[in-house]
Amino acid sequence: MPKNPSPSAKAPRTKAPPAAPLFADTPLMERFGFLIRRLHQIHVALFVQEAKNLDITTIQFTALSILYQRGEIDQSELAVQVGMDRTNVSDVVRRLLERGYVTVRVNPAHARRRLIGLTVQGIAFLKTADRCALRAQERTVAALAESDRKAFAALLQRLVQEQNALGRSPLRLK
Repeated sequence: MPKNPSPSAKAPRTKAPPAAPLFADTPLMERFGFLIRRLHQIHVALFVQEAKNLDITTIQFTALSILYQRGEIDQSELAVQVGMDRTNVSDVVRRLLERGYVTVRVNPAHARRRLIGLTVQGIAFLKTADRCALRAQERTVAALAESDRKAFAALLQRLVQEQNALGRSPLRLK
């Protein structure tokens, strides 16, 4: 049986250097990524509440908005305008087509491309959904004074513009 070394035989204790603080120790309410994700969840929930009878998603509303603003455009252009990859925007377009809100036709200038446009029914639906989206936006920032809302929007725009290229599907910014 090995005998325990005497206290004087042990190696001298040295103080370990203090551990670097971990970001994981930062409270969630001080983490930008967490707060952005949470605010997005809240906004989507508010949009769903406001548009509960319309069966529309925020990205479908965004796609309809771009088509309303731009008129008939190429599906690839729609994808970069809303910041989505072509596969996902194709799914959005398919759902809007099934509901009669958009038309899809072959681009005569580029036979492998599709042109997407709003139908009369799509415009009417967008006008109804627009009121819901505006109410959801207002509710999302209701706790902010008007001047704070403008500052918040300006800061969000700046962050998106400065880091747009880092996203999986960069937007085409104006």
